[in-house]
This record gives sequence, C-alpha cells and structure tokens, in this order.
Amino acid sequence: MREKILLVGDSNVSKTFSLVKLAIQYPESNVVILDPDDGTAKVLAEWGMTNDDLPNLSIIPVTKDWAAMMVAYRLAKSALGEGDWLCMDMLGRFWDLAQGYYSAEVFGHSHAEHLLMLKKQAKSVAFSGFDGLQDWPLIKNIHNADLMDDAVLYSEFNVMCTTSVRDWLPVEKVPKTGQLGIYASEFGIKPEGEKHNIYRFDTQIVMFRKKDGAYWFRIARDRGRPFDVKKEFDITGKSFWEVYVEQQGV
Repeated sequence: MREKILLVGDSNVSKTFSLVKLAIQYPESNVVILDPDDGTAKVLAEWGMTNDDLPNLSIIPVTKDWAAMMVAYRLAKSALGEGDWLCMDMLGRFWDLAQGYYSAEVFGHSHAEHLLMLKKQAKSVAFSGFDGLQDWPLIKNIHNADLMDDAVLYSEFNVMCTTSVRDWLPVEKVPKTGQLGIYASEFGIKPEGEKHNIYRFDTQIVMFRKKDGAYWFRIARDRGRPFDVKKEFDITGKSFWEVYVEQQGV
C-alpha cells in the first residue's frame, strides 16, 4: 500500500527527525527531502553525521525561488519509484512561497511589497492583497496542481510531509465536524498551510512532547486502518514511523 502521511505538530516534536530516519530505516530506498530551513542538516549534525553518510538521502534546499525549486523537484521525482519516499518539511512555507512567487511574477514585487503598494494607494483590499476571483485560483494551481497534487495524489512513491500548527483565532469559526473538526475538538489546533492539505493525506499524525520531555503521537486519521484517536504512542528515542509500523502492522 502506498503511504501518504502528514506529521502535524509544534516545533521540537521530532517531525524532521522522523523524515531523516526514513533514510536510515530503509537503506535500499531513495529518500528525497524538500527542506526550507536547513532542518535536515541540523538533525544529521545532532547525530554526528552528514548527508555523505546516507547515500540514499537527497536534500533539496527550498528558497524563495519557486521556479528553481520546481525544477529540482521534477528532477528528483524522475528518480523515485515505488517504495521510495518524497518528503516535504514545513508545508506552510510552501504555501507562502507560492503566494510570493505569484506576486513577483504578476505584480513584479514580493507579496509584502505588493501589500505596501496597495496600502499607499489607499485601496481597500483583503488581508492577503489578492483578488478572490482572479488571483487565488492561479495561486492554488501553482501550489496544488504543480506540486502537492502531483506528489501526493498522482505519483507512485510514498510521501511524508510535516506542518506546524497554530491556535484557532477568536474571530474564526471553529469547525465541529470533518477532519478540521477533529483537529479542533481533540487537539485544539489548526494545521498550517493550504487548507486542502489535510484532505490529501491518508494518515495524519499529531506529534507532541509531554512535560517530562518525552515524545508522543496520536493518530488523527488513518484511512483503511483501524485507529483510536485517543490512544497515545510513546516514540521517545525512536522515530514516528518505527513505532507506527509496529503498532499498525504495516
């Protein structure tokens, strides 16, 4: 069964650690990580390792140059097949980058500069500065069709991604049903990134640390496999995937 996994949680809960550990756990599989903040290299350094120690691990630095990142993604994708892994760390960054790329290509300015120009012109604009009918469909195509849907829905390799979380704002209507409702009611969190990300992944894991420093996770979704959303799994000293495979019989 092809795996499509989303790791959800605050910083320092071993999300990136779990991505890198795939390359160690599966030395015969290729693992590619799209990394927007050097997190992969830092995890390796903590273990006294470098990328050279894991020849099956490829790290693609993600910068604000969306076009260059997509070229690197397509090149890496061409070398991945069944049983390999593509990972994207911090999905919220990719959504921000897609908006920034659109602003630069269409308006000739960064997203922040575009907002400032509109403010100076005293125009009444939405918080994002984008038009709901003209801009957002194109931005979503850049992010969804070209990257997320291509990788998660239409490719043969496994996918494991991470995303950070935030609290629900007082002005937001907190959902009571659906996958977002589970995140809200069970965990009191909202995953960052493009809003449809949570519907792309079959397995969704909420990772957290307890006061004693131990690392844990709970399953928020596991399509095709039975699970108890209340059950907690201790992964201290291990990766999420090691414990999940054992517990879920993958």
